[in-house]
Amino acid sequence: MRAGKLAIVAVTTLVAALLIGSLAVQMQAEAVSAKNSTPTSTTTNYGLVKQTSKGYPEARFGRPIPLPPIFQPPELSEANLTITAAGEARNISRGSKASKADATLSLSGTLQIWHNQGTLLIKEGQLTVDEKTYSVESGRGVFNTKTKHGLLIIQIRLSDEAGKHYLALLQGRVEPTEDEWVYNVSFKAQMVRLNGAYLLKLDGTLEATTTLRAYSIRTLGGTWDHTTITIKVEESPLAANYTKAVIEAIKTWNDTLRAFASQHNDYSYLSNIVLKLTTSEDADVKIRFTDEGMFRIGGETQTSFTEDKLFKNITVTVRVGPRYTEKIVYAVTLHELGHALGLGHTDIPEDLMYPVLTSWGLRSVGISTLDLYGVAQIFGWVTNNSVKGFEVPRIVTLPASISYEVVKGS
Repeated sequence: MRAGKLAIVAVTTLVAALLIGSLAVQMQAEAVSAKNSTPTSTTTNYGLVKQTSKGYPEARFGRPIPLPPIFQPPELSEANLTITAAGEARNISRGSKASKADATLSLSGTLQIWHNQGTLLIKEGQLTVDEKTYSVESGRGVFNTKTKHGLLIIQIRLSDEAGKHYLALLQGRVEPTEDEWVYNVSFKAQMVRLNGAYLLKLDGTLEATTTLRAYSIRTLGGTWDHTTITIKVEESPLAANYTKAVIEAIKTWNDTLRAFASQHNDYSYLSNIVLKLTTSEDADVKIRFTDEGMFRIGGETQTSFTEDKLFKNITVTVRVGPRYTEKIVYAVTLHELGHALGLGHTDIPEDLMYPVLTSWGLRSVGISTLDLYGVAQIFGWVTNNSVKGFEVPRIVTLPASISYEVVKGS
């Protein structure tokens, strides 16, 4: 029995060592990448395939590491907020006579929401106590509407008319109402150090408006110096069975590029971006199919740059096998062609360019407005008819004027 426990401890220690080692390597790689922001002459994007316990395949794209990541970034939404509350303030300063006064509070700012919890950033407001008004200069807070009573904590920085600064800590409850993004709030037993010490009791509402979600995607940092991107499928015994997936993926990209261009006049030049299948050896992008290679890798894109951050050539390798359905091969190819156009990965799970393609994602895989807007930024030089001096942004965020959705081609 003791030997068994020792074995378990040894295995646990080994796993921990592997995890720490892999994370250290990953952090070091990210640090080097951050230090050298310009793209290297050659970069590689991998696609991993993960088999579930039931054998249903999931395509996983991204840089392979020995162990899967422990934490995925949360999906955040942003919203403007206002808080209004009123009540009483009890003076509890030492040596002063106990007294009560009316108190009102108004705050405005923004909040970031993640599954009914998040953080607040207060930008302005005011607190009135006993006919004295204090301006709110800034503040931060946290909230969670799924706790037993709903939790809201805010620390604010105030100043009086003479410019003297104070800090106030407000802790209370937040409860949802029948109206969406409107909450009742109540601050009780809160001490505010102004000209004295006060015990506040305030009740009011918190209202969030113009809910927005930040949709962002990374790029590879490069662009093509022409708008017709040629693609060749290398001959092999496997190519005959899977070239159809390439043709369908090319058609999907071309159709959605034209659809996005017709819907958004500012990016009408996207209709000039065309993926074209060719048999020429001088093709910009070459796609090969293989049933060999590293375990669990379903797709790989190797990208070469010039010193001016222009793509020289791109090679896409798609791994196929008995469990890789035609839908999976199509999804992998569609994703890798996104890399061939200059897109990187996004943290949005439902997006084509997310590193993990889940089983539910296979049922509705498609190109989003974020992906197409990203391509528009990568080829932004087209509006000036010259790529000279053009720099591709490393991160692209979808503007609020364009809703996030999957685009259907014509």
